[in-house]
Amino acid sequence: MSRYTYGDSDLAAERLGLVASMFERTTEAFVRQVVREPSGLVLDLGCGPGYTTRLLHRVTGAVRTIGMDRSRSFLEAARAGAPAGVGFVEHDATRVPFPTGPADLVYARLLLAHLPDPEDVCRRWSTMLTIGGSLLLDDLEAIDAPEPVFRAYLDDVAVVVVRAQGGHLFVGPILHTMVHPEGTDRVHDGIAAFSPPPHVTARVFGMNLAVLIERGEVPERRDLSQALDAIARGERSARPATWHVRQIALRRRGSWIPAAGRLRPGSPR
Repeated sequence: MSRYTYGDSDLAAERLGLVASMFERTTEAFVRQVVREPSGLVLDLGCGPGYTTRLLHRVTGAVRTIGMDRSRSFLEAARAGAPAGVGFVEHDATRVPFPTGPADLVYARLLLAHLPDPEDVCRRWSTMLTIGGSLLLDDLEAIDAPEPVFRAYLDDVAVVVVRAQGGHLFVGPILHTMVHPEGTDRVHDGIAAFSPPPHVTARVFGMNLAVLIERGEVPERRDLSQALDAIARGERSARPATWHVRQIALRRRGSWIPAAGRLRPGSPR
């Protein structure tokens, strides 16, 4: 798997907590729309400190929800205080088979943007679905940013860094046009949007920039850092940015064969 752009430091974990709070409403609405009955096993790929893992467990009513990540420090934080039925495993989410075996629901948020071949990764993930199981993809489509400071961060830093690592920050259009994996149907494909207060977007972008500077991904940008910090503190006015998220659900086909007493992959439903 490609190296995660924003690392797994304490600052990176704090950043993910803020991102989780921003995305919570749209993620919950997406999952509720697709998942209509309790799941047996739910997998959260690239789970980080476990924010999405807990959300998925609560919303799906799963028997077991497992977060998967390569970062031991993130997993240590995720395991602290995890509720019953929620667990975590160290594993590269791009490698199949998963140590958990197939799942009824496989979920990934803001992960495919950092991978060089998202279509192939989705194909691999689809092989880890149970019959009737769903793969949910939740990633950035675009960010409308009329505020020059936000635009400068996106164009000069974020897009450039992710592209240099072989990814696509705004991977949503790629996911929209990709051929869905064999044996699956696309049962949902839409865009959710939200507009956080400018100080929240500024705080996220400022933390991103600080992490990238800390990791040596970009040189210090004092002018940009100071401008984002001023907006985050409410000392400088700014126009809000609108975040657009591409949400896609793929479902594994199959049918019940009474004589055999099992499910057959790929059969019409």
